[in-house]
Amino acid sequence: MEQTKFLTDRNLGKLTKWLRTLGYDTACHTGNIDRNFLRRGAKEGRIVLTRRRDMAGRSFLGRMFIVCSDRVSDQLSEVIEECSLKPDPEKFLTICLACNENLEDIPKMDVESRVPPYVFQTQENFRICPQCEKIFWPGTHKDNVLLYLRRHNLIHHP
Repeated sequence: MEQTKFLTDRNLGKLTKWLRTLGYDTACHTGNIDRNFLRRGAKEGRIVLTRRRDMAGRSFLGRMFIVCSDRVSDQLSEVIEECSLKPDPEKFLTICLACNENLEDIPKMDVESRVPPYVFQTQENFRICPQCEKIFWPGTHKDNVLLYLRRHNLIHHP
């Protein structure tokens, strides 16, 4: 089954990060919101997300969704509903929030000099972004993501 991928305009930075947090491949277009933006979405097989209502009238062979809300929790709700997404907690925090690259496992001993001592002592699993080389570890992030999603009625997991 092919993974849902998104292309957001530069005005949806927080939504972009949340979609990545949920494990969705989400590229952010930093250029103008124009034909090139739409062409990129179609070429890369991405659902185009924008706040620009005037884009709805453009002819476009791909799939586009106009995000209406100003608040990121409401934007996320709109996208989840519109695209029939079923966020999978197993995919949460598997994509670099900065680079949109899939994180890779890295042995604990390889990160000792790159993470705070407390983190090295208390964590066992580490991941690295192959592009920016940032190091990630579970910590409380996943629990906080689940709490946020439940609090905003975005997922219905126990």
